[in-house]
Amino acid sequence: MASDSNQIETDIQELEVDLREFAERGEAVPHAGVYRVRIDDETVKVHTRCPTGEELLRKVGKRPCGFELIAEFRHHENSVVEPHEKVDLRQHGLKGFITAHKETVTIFINDKPYPIERGERTVAEILSKVGQTPEGYTLMEEKDGPPLPLPPNLPVKICGCEIFHSQAQSGGSS
Repeated sequence: MASDSNQIETDIQELEVDLREFAERGEAVPHAGVYRVRIDDETVKVHTRCPTGEELLRKVGKRPCGFELIAEFRHHENSVVEPHEKVDLRQHGLKGFITAHKETVTIFINDKPYPIERGERTVAEILSKVGQTPEGYTLMEEKDGPPLPLPPNLPVKICGCEIFHSQAQSGGSS
């Protein structure tokens, strides 16, 4: 009898199911070792029944500081999945997920998170999050390398997840 239960467990671990197929047929999703999940226009493989919203976003190269995850169900119901919320992939009628840009995103200044509206922002707006001004501080953005100073007179495009550092300006003439 023990070998039968071991065989069933092995069969489940090797089983790969597509959520959309079961949702379209109105059938319950069976236990599986791998779930094929559609996120936006991409099909990804998930090796756990209850991943978090953040884990699903990561599968398509997105982060919760800039995007939200929305579960789509068979009967046109949608629900937002929070980053640390676990999603049961065997929920009846779950077809997959879509992502959406957040209007209020998170940026990081000096390693701390701050909310800000997406779009073009001034250096002064960003520095004001940490109680600083362009007159006394330089704002630097970290992108693919060391932080580089941003000109205070040009807009900064905010999409979410940007990393900034502020640095006191060195004083005056010699």
